[in-house]
Amino acid sequence: MVGLDQYFGTHTGNLKIYVGPFKVGSGSFTSFNSNFAAFTGSYNAFGSSGAFTIAIQLLHAQNASSGTCKVTLNNSTDASAAYTVAGDKFSLQTNLNPTPIDIYVSQGGTQFDGVSGHNLWIGQWS
Repeated sequence: MVGLDQYFGTHTGNLKIYVGPFKVGSGSFTSFNSNFAAFTGSYNAFGSSGAFTIAIQLLHAQNASSGTCKVTLNNSTDASAAYTVAGDKFSLQTNLNPTPIDIYVSQGGTQFDGVSGHNLWIGQWS
């Protein structure tokens, strides 16, 4: 089975959330291992503020590059989401998001592309 570790950057301590060059919030991984990652934070951007949560639990691997997973995005859960792996990107396909969410290591942190139409970076920049 694929492990989440290789697709996430820093996942300890208080982390910042960026959209492009703008710091929009902060949070932390409340749980992290090779089969489960859960991040909880808050944001204030684009005239809105609130909580941001994402959790991924790997369930079954169909082969070395795909499988099923359980995804929670904010307050909704998709227990039959799917993932694929291509190179250094872990891609989630879930009914909770209109497009796949690509996750990969970037600049020491974790890049999440396509979350509700936004690209987020979570890490320790100052």
